[in-house]
Amino acid sequence: MPLVKKEPVAFFNLNQISRGCLLWGKHFTWDDGKAGFVTSATKEQLIVQYHPGIGNVTNHFIIPVSEAVEGQWEIRWSADLSEVQTYGIPEDSEDPGTGEGDVEETGTEETDGLESIRESEGGRESHETGRVNS
Repeated sequence: MPLVKKEPVAFFNLNQISRGCLLWGKHFTWDDGKAGFVTSATKEQLIVQYHPGIGNVTNHFIIPVSEAVEGQWEIRWSADLSEVQTYGIPEDSEDPGTGEGDVEETGTEETDGLESIRESEGGRESHETGRVNS
């Protein structure tokens, strides 16, 4: 057995993702992903700060490169939202929040999928305020 072994090592490409990038991540054990921004990016791990939905509180989750390589994470990120990158997400998957599949065809008209929600809430949306009017 040799004293020194040369093996390829996986690491995060810091030219692709850095502190301040917006990131959505979903660990395979979670029901839903979490969206936040990268507060720390090293070759070994990403730390993402997110709002858990309660008061003036923030929380963090950590994405180790070893778990990303093993396929335990689905990741979407962007520096400016003009282009969203993905990692660990199958090409043929359609997530309801990605914009793919949001357009429904009914008869010959296409709707944005929100019209039926607005009407089912008891009214039409006001174009000035964005509120639903009964």
